[in-house]
Amino acid sequence: MSDPRRTVRRLIGLGAGICVAAGVVAFVFLLQPWRSCPDDDVPAGCPALPEDAAVVTVALVVMLVSAVVTVVGYGIWTTVRR
Repeated sequence: MSDPRRTVRRLIGLGAGICVAAGVVAFVFLLQPWRSCPDDDVPAGCPALPEDAAVVTVALVVMLVSAVVTVVGYGIWTTVRR
């Protein structure tokens, strides 16, 4: 049987890593550096496509869930560590 402390450490690390990755994806899709539009000089000023909005929404939901997993994992870590 595996050590519960090791499992909790993996849970915290995985949750934090996914949270950071989802945050980066959401931020990049909000900035839209690949987009150009004739109405505005700045790519972030271009209107978002529905697909871009869906990606940002999914990334933010994943970020929220992984943040909760990280916090719960830390709570478990404080009880298992003793």
